[in-house]
Amino acid sequence: MPDVALLALIIVAMLAGYLLGRTEKKKKKDHFPGRPLSKEYFVGLNYLLNEQTDEAIETFIRALDINNDTVDTYLALGSLFCRKGEVDKSIRVHQDLLARPSLTPLQSIRVQLELAKDYMTAGLFDRAEAMLVDLSRQNHKYRVDALEQLLKIYEREKEWQQAVEIAESLRKLSGEYYASRLAHLYCEIAEEKLLHNDRSGARKFIKTAFSRDKNCVRASLILGQIEMEEGRDREAVKVLQKVSIQDNRYVPLTLEMLETVCHRSHQQRALGSYLARCLNEKPGTAIILAMTAQLMNSRDEVSAIEFLTSQLRRQPSLKGLNALINIQLNHSSEPSLTSIKLLKEVTDQMLVSKPVYQCFSCGFSGKEMHWHCPGCDGWGTLAPVQGVEGE
Repeated sequence: MPDVALLALIIVAMLAGYLLGRTEKKKKKDHFPGRPLSKEYFVGLNYLLNEQTDEAIETFIRALDINNDTVDTYLALGSLFCRKGEVDKSIRVHQDLLARPSLTPLQSIRVQLELAKDYMTAGLFDRAEAMLVDLSRQNHKYRVDALEQLLKIYEREKEWQQAVEIAESLRKLSGEYYASRLAHLYCEIAEEKLLHNDRSGARKFIKTAFSRDKNCVRASLILGQIEMEEGRDREAVKVLQKVSIQDNRYVPLTLEMLETVCHRSHQQRALGSYLARCLNEKPGTAIILAMTAQLMNSRDEVSAIEFLTSQLRRQPSLKGLNALINIQLNHSSEPSLTSIKLLKEVTDQMLVSKPVYQCFSCGFSGKEMHWHCPGCDGWGTLAPVQGVEGE
């Protein structure tokens, strides 16, 4: 066992001893017959010093009376084991504590909640869910915590309808804090509907998502996709351009759909005006490359090179440099072609190794967009990487 963890356990034991001593003093002061400090307490301390933690746990549990103070000591011991990855010992502490008849109803609820968290850590989600469902139906001060843990289980298991029901209950209890999270949950259901070609059902849940969070970028992207698939190009453009107002960090996610829709509906000029406005409001590599592509498509390669070069001077980026090299490959003479191809290989390799999206909450990064962060379980916390290696 690490020295730091052992020291922490000893501190917990010393605290328990202090509480026992204080209890004994109070009994004497009140003229009640006192009992000496439990011999088992010293036996437990000896086990602890010899790193026999299993024996120490059992001994301390027998030694400590259950009262308002010692319940906290038990819970601290359980939390310590859980943090160390010894969740089986944490479960044992909490189970032994629950077996004590002297717990008050509220203390029992608190211990059950901690035990449910142990089960979640151990991957025993069925046990945790059963316990949390029962706790969430009772009226007590730990109800919000119980609902929050239950929501985490349903999110992990992708039980979106049940997750929505719990999140709606939490929104009523805790206000608009859960509004954005709810919008994402409704988006999950909408995406499931789309997998079954139920666009009407998907629209219904997207509408509900917007009612919870009018600035939900994800809902706009899904709705834009629906409008696009149904051939409602003008509506699709309107919805997708709304993203620049909701959160302009996510404009890059709209560009491929916008380019497709605007091309087939002959709205290239309108797209160009929109891109210029976005570039003015928040310059980004994806926008610059989209504008460069427009110039290339109109066969104005000279203007495309001049535009891209000027933008790279203002806002250097690896993606922009790679795009410029691609254009130059078509215009280079034989002597310089080898060098440009080498540059192309280098930038390609660098781009392959760089993440595209990053969580601004925990720092998790990757090449795929996740609306539910695998690192911190946050909703809507990933966005395109900024800076020279990104946007």
